[in-house]
Order: sequence, then C-alpha cells, then structure tokens
Amino acid sequence: MAAQSLLMTQTAAALGIRQITDHAGVVHATFYNYYQDISALIADLGELVGASHAATMAGLTPDLADPAVRFARITRQTLRLVATEPSLGRLMYDVGLPADSLVAELRLRLALDLAEGLQLGRFTFADLDLTASMVSGAISSLALDLHRGTLAITAIETATTRLLEWLGLDPETAAALGHEAVAFGPAPALPLRWLALPPARLPEGKSL
Repeated sequence: MAAQSLLMTQTAAALGIRQITDHAGVVHATFYNYYQDISALIADLGELVGASHAATMAGLTPDLADPAVRFARITRQTLRLVATEPSLGRLMYDVGLPADSLVAELRLRLALDLAEGLQLGRFTFADLDLTASMVSGAISSLALDLHRGTLAITAIETATTRLLEWLGLDPETAAALGHEAVAFGPAPALPLRWLALPPARLPEGKSL
C-alpha cells in the first residue's frame, strides 16, 4: 500500500526500498518478508491490477448467459473505470507497471466470451486468437485515450457499439447493447489490496 501511495506522485523506476519502508513506518528489513526486490514488488502490483479488474468484472456479469451482453458490459465498465478514476488510470498506464498487467487478463476473459459467442452464433469472425488480440488491444487503446483525455467519456457507448458490429452483430442490436441501461458498480478502492479480493481471485501464495 505504501508503494501505491508513492506511485501517485512518481514512477516505479524511482522507487527505493528505504523510501517504501519509511513511508509505511516499518523497518527496512520488513520489505524482504514480502519481496526479494523492487522488481518483484512491481510484478506483484501488476498482477494485482489485473486480478482487481477481473474481480470487478465478475461482479458485473453474474449469471449472464449471453456472451454479447457480457462483452458489452465488461467493455463499458473497463473504459468507465479508467475515464472516471484518474488514480486507477495512472496506476495502469503512467507509473511503469508491466505493459500487459491489464491486457493479459482482459484478453483471457475476452477469448472465453468470444469463443462462446462464436459457438452460439452471436459473433462472426474467422480467427479466435487474432480477434481476441485485436479487440483487447482496441479496448486498451481506448482506455488509454480516455485516461489521457483524448477521448471524452461520452465516446464509450459508441466505441462499444462499433466493436460489437465488428464482431458481427447487426447495427441495431449492437447499439442496444452498447447503450443498455446498466447500474455499474464502484471502482476498486485504492490502494488495491490482495485481501480485498474474493477468495476465488487469490492466486497461490496470496492466501487469507
């Protein structure tokens, strides 16, 4: 948590172990009870960003049978998180966390939904891996533009609609899903914490 606080004003490259422990109010050696070095801490934080996003998305789409609806909601919520929470956007894009900290998790979830959508006839495309890579890249790029202010938050629904059309939905259905009235939940609270995640999201070594 001390590292995340420091990263609100500096980058990962500038972090030092002494700086982190002083900020946390603990002795220097305490750091080594958790991490071997700064690189291990940064890698863990990148993993935590992805896991926190996955937990938020899981809460948004419980028991939704339609993969197209899941896709639309996850895309919109992902983009909204970055557009409305500058500190979260900074953690994802500005401080030097591993570049795939969010994209890898997002791509995995997308691949599952895309495969199911293809099987059910909701989506139409030729290559699952290529499509998952392109769509996750598009969402990540949109999120970055929203964080930078290049795009306005009002672009989220239109962008989601265009992606759904690209996946094979007709324009009317895509627009309906892209603009569906949804009560989106809150963003993950900062600082992010492993212990704040549901037990099912805790990876090996991060037990309660």
